[in-house]
Amino acid sequence: MLLSKYYRVAIEGQTTDGRKITRDWINQMADGYNRTKYGARIWLEHVRGLFADSAFPALGDVHSVEARDVDIDGETRRALYAQLAPTDQLVAMNQKKQKIFTSIEVDPDFAGTGQPTWSAWV
Repeated sequence: MLLSKYYRVAIEGQTTDGRKITRDWINQMADGYNRTKYGARIWLEHVRGLFADSAFPALGDVHSVEARDVDIDGETRRALYAQLAPTDQLVAMNQKKQKIFTSIEVDPDFAGTGQPTWSAWV
């Protein structure tokens, strides 16, 4: 299985689409991620294909995550980093400089646990 380095996939604060990701969410997502219980898939542009041979197949999985403090313009903020297990198709897209940015979907009460979790897409 090919594993990537860790990439920053989210940072606390206001997002460009109007959401707000909190420091607590970042910490809880990093602490609670368990790929064997509820793994996060990598999807193309928020679209989940119904079939493996569709135009929108899963492009890999999130292998592990961790929270780190980062400096953004002199301000310390919490960030979520993910190590990915990409498919060959995603690797090929990245080599063509396509799908190089990430985004996440956050469910603030995943499976009724009161804890946030997320799924990734590229």
